[in-house]
Amino acid sequence: MAFTSSTVRKQAELPAGSCSLPRDEALPGTAAQVTTWVLVEHPGGWGRDILDGSAFGQPLSTELSARMEQLGARLLLVRKPGREGQVLMASGESRRAYLARVGGRGFEPAVLYTFEVSDVADLLTLPLEKPETIPGLVVSRETLVLICTHSKRDRCCALLGRPLAAFLQEQSTGVQVWECSHTGGHRFGPVALTLPSGYTYGRLTFEQALTLASDIRSEQLALAGLRGRSAHTPIEQVAEVAVRSYLAQEGEKPPINDLSPERVSTPAEGIVQSARVTHRDGRAWLVTAHEVELPARPASCGKDPSPATSWQVESIAPTQPAEG
Repeated sequence: MAFTSSTVRKQAELPAGSCSLPRDEALPGTAAQVTTWVLVEHPGGWGRDILDGSAFGQPLSTELSARMEQLGARLLLVRKPGREGQVLMASGESRRAYLARVGGRGFEPAVLYTFEVSDVADLLTLPLEKPETIPGLVVSRETLVLICTHSKRDRCCALLGRPLAAFLQEQSTGVQVWECSHTGGHRFGPVALTLPSGYTYGRLTFEQALTLASDIRSEQLALAGLRGRSAHTPIEQVAEVAVRSYLAQEGEKPPINDLSPERVSTPAEGIVQSARVTHRDGRAWLVTAHEVELPARPASCGKDPSPATSWQVESIAPTQPAEG
């Protein structure tokens, strides 16, 4: 499907002091570190924290939190964009749920499972450790695009995320678009998470979001706004994005699972860190980077300014692949 400039909208104006107004922090290296995501459809209120008791009551919220910790997973609430997603479902109607394992280590592929639940509490009893055994489960070949619209967590997500999610839905891009609860990094709003790969984006314009959807359909990885893959540590995220950008300049766009970053230095504040990025064809690059201090700014709307840093790449050089 072709898009023209007339389909692209202007983004909302943000009030002074909004956390996503500063643009000097580099995006690579800022994705939340999560290897397993659990999603459940919930059109109702989310509260400031989805497990603070306001959405499901304190007892169930406490149990869900313990269940996610046991799984080593992070729970997101999702709903379809627009008014449709806000409507409370009829009693007894099933809800869509997903479990995504993002892969990304040693060329490990990502996988997305989808199933239905009658209530959020079903997540406590379903065998999520072995999702293959969940009744009615399907291994999905779809890619989900999740746009954070968690207004009670941060106003930037509502003002920037909701119009973007609605726009992608209206354009019939061929990808599954969902509004979602907080994924981390609302200071980069509007933010997006693609599953099952775990690649995370920030400061997306409407045009960049269309490119993201187009690249997903072509099984490519969009680079504009890329923050990193949630399977990786910050330096690994920085290194992979740096190598992908370098290769793009050379006219090469490796598929999602053809690059595997691995940290080769011990992280410590104020020192240069490094990571090796290996291509499936055997090539490898060593990327060095360090964090630089930025002027203090609010990490979230309404909060006091706090210290901030940004990753800065120092070098990208061919190297030998790791042994073994």
